[in-house]
Amino acid sequence: MADRLIVYPDAGIAAPEIFAGILTERLERIGRFVLHAAPPSGDADFAARIAGAEAVILGWGMPDTVLTSTESLKVIAFTGIGASNHVNLDLARAHGITVCNTPGYADVTVAEHTLALMLATARHIAPLDAGTKAGGWDQSRMGLDLHGKCLGLVGLGGIGARVARLATAFGMETIAWTANPSPARATAAGVEFVPLETLFDRADVVSLHCALTPQTEGMIGADLLDRMKPGAILINTARGELVEEAALLESLGAGRITAGLDVFHQEPLAADHPLRSLPNAVLTPHNAYNTPEASFAIYEMCVAAIEGFFGGAPINVVNR
Repeated sequence: MADRLIVYPDAGIAAPEIFAGILTERLERIGRFVLHAAPPSGDADFAARIAGAEAVILGWGMPDTVLTSTESLKVIAFTGIGASNHVNLDLARAHGITVCNTPGYADVTVAEHTLALMLATARHIAPLDAGTKAGGWDQSRMGLDLHGKCLGLVGLGGIGARVARLATAFGMETIAWTANPSPARATAAGVEFVPLETLFDRADVVSLHCALTPQTEGMIGADLLDRMKPGAILINTARGELVEEAALLESLGAGRITAGLDVFHQEPLAADHPLRSLPNAVLTPHNAYNTPEASFAIYEMCVAAIEGFFGGAPINVVNR
């Protein structure tokens, strides 16, 4: 057991402090833990870092050549939900490598950021803040009450369900679309399931909470955006690729809708991207997940996945 190597090859700068203490203690009951608090310089460096490792905690992507560079690797614990976007799951399975993810680690965190974008957009927080700091005192800009408005949730997983509960506190009516509706789910979340077209017709605020899959990529196009009420709000803390970018830019540019966006087709967002100059879009840099609470939760789930694997009871496996 002492010779078993567990490596975090691409940790962020905050990871050492979070791992210090109980998380490292738990891993060191399984084997020797090595954390690299900076990304590898290239594939060769990446492969060298995980050489001999039986378990890897993965922060970002693992190239196929790195994945197959060592015969010792048995389990990868990915620090996020969409492991398939960062690891070749079929290749891992073919090489006998179990891949686990961390579902639900940021349900509360992302849901609260969703409400923050909703409020910032409805109350014009960004331009009012900028204007006041620049010496202005413009009280003419009228905000929008969320109370009594209709919230449409596209997707009702852990984050969407949490947003529904938060919206209730604001006195919003909540409708939802999901690929797997049921009366029990509707009752549990306090929502009404409706067809996607109906949701875009009725909602004053549309918030996206779908996973990115081949089926959902580009699912929000001009046909749906054109159904939104004049002045309605689109919130996206899920994935930028859910929305056809050209259609979104056209709707925003025409002033038909407003938006609060945390995710984009290309990240970082290009310096000259048209979204940066639109006054009716509030933008944050894919930061909805980023709190100390969520960071600890994601790492704790990775540790639990490694414990479960070597204890004979794997959890959150995504490539069975």
